[in-house]
Amino acid sequence: MTINSNRYIEVPVMTVADAARFIGVGKKVIYQLIEFDEIRAVREHGKVLIDRSSLEAFHSSGKRP
Repeated sequence: MTINSNRYIEVPVMTVADAARFIGVGKKVIYQLIEFDEIRAVREHGKVLIDRSSLEAFHSSGKRP
């Protein structure tokens, strides 16, 4: 998995598990959304953290994972 480190994310952030529960999908789908640049994420101390605003924007856009 490649995480684009040259973009900034905003606080608050969510874990992959929390993001998956938030939009009702599995964790694998969240990793795919990161890979396809649909949502922003960073790796911090071994954890992948999802930018909540990008997740909310994706969810409200009506796109399907």
